[in-house]
Amino acid sequence: MTLLLSRIQPELVSCNATVLHTGTDEKGRYFVTAETVFYPQGGGQMSDVGSVTHNGQLFAVKQVLMNGGEGRHYLAEGQSSLEKGAEVQLDIDVAFRQRASIAHTAGHLISHVVETLMPSLIPAKGHHFLPGSYVEFSGNSTLSAEQLLEQVREKVQQAIDANLRVTTGTLSFDEIARLRPELAGAIPQNEEIRTVTIGGYLPFACGGTHAANTGALQGLELRKIKAKDRVKISYEIV
Repeated sequence: MTLLLSRIQPELVSCNATVLHTGTDEKGRYFVTAETVFYPQGGGQMSDVGSVTHNGQLFAVKQVLMNGGEGRHYLAEGQSSLEKGAEVQLDIDVAFRQRASIAHTAGHLISHVVETLMPSLIPAKGHHFLPGSYVEFSGNSTLSAEQLLEQVREKVQQAIDANLRVTTGTLSFDEIARLRPELAGAIPQNEEIRTVTIGGYLPFACGGTHAANTGALQGLELRKIKAKDRVKISYEIV
């Protein structure tokens, strides 16, 4: 098992670790450590990128993916292999993490605004990759797509200007199910679930990284909306 420091100390950008084992799969060569400062791809968020340093040599880490509870750090093409037992330093690309965190928080904020304006729309999917970020909702809107988008834009900007705090916490599955019965079926029934809360909105179960406040989302643009089988709002950070 790999301990994900991003979940308990998201401010960390570097850590020391020991290589437990290495391997190769369809994604390339990888190494595994007991703990990592890297956020692995998942929950709609991009994996961190960065570097690993061993004996003064720096190697690029292009992606981190979870597999059976272990975090596989994939080395960029042409990088030398690390050996089991190697003492290494892991460093994330801080600017990349910041943009990924802002994109994730933006997706949450848009979802909060939509479900508040139109309770019949239920958050169904968040894809917070850059570029190409979007959030999807099941259900139907009583407004036209363009009317809904315009109102969401206005409320999102108000929330950004209000500089709402973004906080993390933990709740039991029962507490989450009581607060968000419409989402309970998609939440793992763990004893303790990590949550992210923006201002006074209801918490979302989430293991990702986020901005410290909504003021960091200045420059968020809601580009377009589609309302066919689902309502889909695409956005970007400019």
